Amino acid sequence: MAITGTTQIFPIIGSPVSGVFSPPAFNFLFQDRGLDIAMVPMEIPASAISMFWDLLRSSGNMIGCSVTYPHKQAAFAAMDDCTPRAARLGAVNTVRCENELLIGDATDGLAMCAAIDATGIPIKGGVAHILGAGGGSGIAIVDALCERGIDELILDETDPARAAAVQNLVAQFWPNVRVSGVSKPSAILINATTLGKSCADALPFCEKDIKSAALVCDVVTCKTPTQLCEIAKSGEVPTVSGHQMGQGQLDVQLDFLSG
Repeated sequence: MAITGTTQIFPIIGSPVSGVFSPPAFNFLFQDRGLDIAMVPMEIPASAISMFWDLLRSSGNMIGCSVTYPHKQAAFAAMDDCTPRAARLGAVNTVRCENELLIGDATDGLAMCAAIDATGIPIKGGVAHILGAGGGSGIAIVDALCERGIDELILDETDPARAAAVQNLVAQFWPNVRVSGVSKPSAILINATTLGKSCADALPFCEKDIKSAALVCDVVTCKTPTQLCEIAKSGEVPTVSGHQMGQGQLDVQLDFLSG
């Protein structure tokens, strides 16, 4: 892609940022749609994050940014305004600049829902079991599923504080959604942990539950399919990979950038 003096910049910030997969996909999308925008990775340590927000506000050609670990909560605190979704979650992963004001959204859950929609498996009225439900991606996915009309949730979270936070989110904002303690056949299984990044990792769900699921989803992004997705495919269960969730992220973030 040609980068000129008029190119607008949409960085992805994090620390470490070296493992992100977003720039090639976003840059292909920008080029495919004829947009003079480029995504670049920016390594921003926590000690410099406040200076970055000052730069973003004053820059003439940075239109916003994508936010990854560990800055999503810091991004929320720095916003001038945000979507109700981001306010519920207390985290932001997408920022839009408007007249030196920073507007934030949390699109991880929307991205997963977009990838699920592409499989044809309905969310509304369904049952979903989320492992890592209180983590950054997990709680965003829980909120988005509730927004889309999920009927029942199994919230699997080992950290007590995170477990309390996601339980409180559902109770406060989505009281009509049932919360269960035991997984069920034909549930949508979602791994929102890092299990699967290494071949030595344990399976996020037992093989029996995987093969009886309606759909198996994984937020983990690897160069090869995760063991979770491979086992699901061997049982002819449809899957959503981390890459497919990433594809869903492209459109929802771009929609937010365009206002």
